Amino acid sequence: MANPRGDRIVVTKPLRNAIVNGHPWLYDRALNLPSHLRAGDVVNLADEQGPLATVYVDPGSPIVARVLEVPAVDATAAISPAWAQRRAQRAAARRSHDALLRDCTGRRLVHGEADGCPGLVIDQYGDTIVVVYDGSAANAFWSARLDAVLDGLKAGGADFVNVWLKGERGVTEAHAYRGSKPPLITINEGAARFAVDVVNGQKTGFFLDQRENRRLVGRLAPGARVLNLYCYTGGFSVHAALGGASAVTSVDIAPRAIDAVAANFALNGLTGSEHKHVCMDGFDFLAKARNSRQTWDLVIADPPSFAPSERAKPAALAAYKRLLLECIQVVAPGGSVALASCSSHITEVDLVDLCAKHVPTAQLRAVLSAASDHPVIPGFPEGRYLKFLLLGLS
Repeated sequence: MANPRGDRIVVTKPLRNAIVNGHPWLYDRALNLPSHLRAGDVVNLADEQGPLATVYVDPGSPIVARVLEVPAVDATAAISPAWAQRRAQRAAARRSHDALLRDCTGRRLVHGEADGCPGLVIDQYGDTIVVVYDGSAANAFWSARLDAVLDGLKAGGADFVNVWLKGERGVTEAHAYRGSKPPLITINEGAARFAVDVVNGQKTGFFLDQRENRRLVGRLAPGARVLNLYCYTGGFSVHAALGGASAVTSVDIAPRAIDAVAANFALNGLTGSEHKHVCMDGFDFLAKARNSRQTWDLVIADPPSFAPSERAKPAALAAYKRLLLECIQVVAPGGSVALASCSSHITEVDLVDLCAKHVPTAQLRAVLSAASDHPVIPGFPEGRYLKFLLLGLS
């Protein structure tokens, strides 16, 4: 709900260049918010040069404001349902014209800040979309405009019937907002098929951001023995097997994930003893494999975020170092390791430096990021959260 008082707040840090260049966040050290403001209220910011931006605020959060418009506009009139509809329409239209998505029935329709919709994520699985808000302020701001957003998505070319809400990020279950749908939805990703659980699955049900990296694994797979650690529902595993891998081993600590891997292999007609699904901690599996002298031609490690905060970064880098070195010990001569990080606090430079220090003879064959429906603002490095490094070992 827009703030009826029309507050104009002066920033306490020199942030004009960053904001004008596209950085959409203001941290708590940059603003002193009046005590009457509530999460999701819309206000204008100014600095010594004058009006700066229109934002919605999130008192009590480290990210205390998210930018809606630069320069500032009429906070009580311009940020209307029609404004939200236009933003959503543009986001959906971009996906409708994205050639990389033509053979995919799972895609991200709205990618938060990069689509001018800060704090809002909407994923599509067939005829169903799933809506997630990044925190209570995003919930307050976008839930009041959700119907306009849905109208905008339709106008932008998105074809859907059912709308599910997961509400705020971290919520484990979804509920129907419009229509209804059984828990499992089958999507296509090129030749691969996946059953997605939008009700109980992680995130919105599937990790759409790794799409192009999964396709790369499929191209690398012919004749290879592939190990997929932290496999979740087996995205990399299915692409590897369909790509011609001679054997695929999928490992995850969650029994439900391993059941989903087996179901997705069956969905794709992939059967046989050469494809194994193991319910075990990743590090425990690597230790067991090392002791039994097992090796693979391609080892993929896509762990959960080791760095949920900047404070956790040193421990996270130590965990990535351990994971990388233990993966290398189970790679066959001439094989490869793919290491991924989904934490914005761990940068591409951090991972490349880690490889340079601890695997100096490796060849960096690819440094990739998220799929095209997860765009990044150049002036917003925090938005490039996903890193995917492919290392060739001599």
